[in-house]
Amino acid sequence: MNNVRNFLLSIREVIVLFIVQYAILIGIILVFGKNNGIVIGTLAIIFIEICYIIYKYRKDIFDINIGNNLYFPYVLLGTGIAVIYNMIIFKLGIINDVTNIDIFINIIASAIIGPIFEEILFRYSLINKLEIYFSRKWSIWLSTIIFALCHTGIYTMIFAFIIGIVNGYLYSTKRDILIPIFVHISANMIATFLFGYNSVILILGFLLIIISYFIIKE
Repeated sequence: MNNVRNFLLSIREVIVLFIVQYAILIGIILVFGKNNGIVIGTLAIIFIEICYIIYKYRKDIFDINIGNNLYFPYVLLGTGIAVIYNMIIFKLGIINDVTNIDIFINIIASAIIGPIFEEILFRYSLINKLEIYFSRKWSIWLSTIIFALCHTGIYTMIFAFIIGIVNGYLYSTKRDILIPIFVHISANMIATFLFGYNSVILILGFLLIIISYFIIKE
């Protein structure tokens, strides 16, 4: 029972933020209609996420070790993960739903602000809270499951699960929030520009994973 209570206390911040976000998005869609509502709602969510990022930055001192870590291999890692996953999805004939949001807004929301917000929330904040009550291993798994469940669509959830496991491990071992942020931004950014299967790009994805692994390992 104590474990359940501690778990609920740990995810309270996540629950509140996502309830607020979805409530605002649904409310705006009801008022402005689906097409306009999604665009306006996305802008509203971007604003909320920016406010949260600023709040956490001013409230806490992030675990950033600029100069102590080489971030380029993590960009390669995120890119490789996105390439491999999306090529598999396209090979299976699965196409992710695309909303009629301006590509610039989509990039800002999904590939820049969204990843920064999610990494601060799920890795920096949630993992640190979970580790008060649970082991590092359980904290990574629990944060990853919650992270995946906060996404919509089975294939998006699977992708979020993969990113969550990788970034959970990286943050727990490196304790530098910029590392999972770079992985997440690069993964979401490259996924925005992938539209179909290409075997050469798939091979490139595996090469990027291998290169990043050996650079990070050193």
